[in-house]
Amino acid sequence: MSRHSNPASLDYMTDEMVIIEGISESEGKYRTLWEKAGDGLVYLDWKGKVLDINNKILELTGLKREAIIGKPFYKIGLVNRKIVPKLLGRVKDTLQGKPTSGYQMTIRRKDGLEKQIEVNASVVRIERVHVGILAVVRDVTDQKRLEKMLEEYSERLVLEVEARTRELKEASQRLLKAERFAAIGELSGMIGHDLRNPLTAIKNAMYYLKRKQAYSAGSKEKEMMDIVDKSVEHANKIVNSLLEYSAEIRLEIEQCSPKELLDYVLLMAQVPERVRVVDRTEYEPTIWIDVNKMERVFLNLIKNAFDALPERGTLQVSSKRVGENVEITFTDNGVGMSEQTLSKIFSPLFTTKAQGMGFGLAICKRIVETHCGKISVESTLGKGTTFTITLPTEHKLCIKDTLE
Repeated sequence: MSRHSNPASLDYMTDEMVIIEGISESEGKYRTLWEKAGDGLVYLDWKGKVLDINNKILELTGLKREAIIGKPFYKIGLVNRKIVPKLLGRVKDTLQGKPTSGYQMTIRRKDGLEKQIEVNASVVRIERVHVGILAVVRDVTDQKRLEKMLEEYSERLVLEVEARTRELKEASQRLLKAERFAAIGELSGMIGHDLRNPLTAIKNAMYYLKRKQAYSAGSKEKEMMDIVDKSVEHANKIVNSLLEYSAEIRLEIEQCSPKELLDYVLLMAQVPERVRVVDRTEYEPTIWIDVNKMERVFLNLIKNAFDALPERGTLQVSSKRVGENVEITFTDNGVGMSEQTLSKIFSPLFTTKAQGMGFGLAICKRIVETHCGKISVESTLGKGTTFTITLPTEHKLCIKDTLE
């Protein structure tokens, strides 16, 4: 062997070994990167058969490697069969180079646990030849759960904001209404006091004229004087209502039963012959009330029912215990009220009667609420109306008295 043959042979063998060793080292690096990737990696041939996977796929699916490798991805049993045609369509689009966004779906592990995944696929080419598809599989279960929680929280927040907005709007409206009615009450008191003196003067003057002209006045003059007299009387009632509505309500509380209260009110009500009153009130439980003021409430509701009844009708009054309260209902089968009338029924100065002044139910509402109770109404046009008064059975100190 010559002097130069061995070094040349050694150099040649060394270069070959370096190349082989470099290739092995590169393969090792890429295999390490493949296995350590944070997302699942699946390498498929162009028919969709799985050629290789990384450890993340095993962790995600709960399957062993031999249960996946060599099988078409849609036959592994992880996905619902209904979405297989769509998945195959995605594979076809990927091979044709069509732009595809990440596809999200649900898989079911072998242990039955469901996972939400997002799959992004791309074509692997070597010298422009399709050799396979690389799919990146990301576990988005936690992300989806957080998104759902955030969505639910956002929905609850929107509902909460809407509810608070409604409450603020209603509170603002109640405040404006209370201020407006308070102003009405103050103005009513001023007007009532200012009008009472001139009305008294007119009434006295008319009394004098009627006595002076008792024998000499003709029928027309007497008719005119009667009209003036009645008008003054009506105006005086309005003034009294204004003063009563604007005055502070003070209660003198005593114990009474709904039955006793209704019996006395019916004696004062002068029930028309055309009306049948059905009394279903009870002696128990008793209520703590200002009897005189509550008599007025009962009388007002009863007279309103009489006015609303046709030629022949029925008014039923009943009482019953509801928790710590007593409910007293006044139900008639009269003409009923429209929705528009119902919305204004307790407002002062609102009336449906030709000679009404619009303070009766407004004052009734104030009286009931000053007793720590409430009054409500339900009505159907052409069928009848039910007023319900709710009063506590126990003696309560209630300071609520607002001009509403």
